Amino acid sequence: MPLVKSRGTEVDTQKCVMNANGNKYDLVLMAAARAREIKRRNQTSMKQEHVGAPVTALLEIQAGELSTDYINKE
Repeated sequence: MPLVKSRGTEVDTQKCVMNANGNKYDLVLMAAARAREIKRRNQTSMKQEHVGAPVTALLEIQAGELSTDYINKE
């Protein structure tokens, strides 16, 4: 299946799912928890501040910066 380009930042959802141990539900939990954390400014992420917190969270997961252990931390 080819990637569909969006108007904004390109997020490879398949890679995000793979980085969440192949579980799309864990991906949703990880992204939601990280987006809330970014929004609260407990841990700032200056890399993609011009995009929203959910997109920044997905980009971090895509880059492999978060693992499924992040869900247990929250």
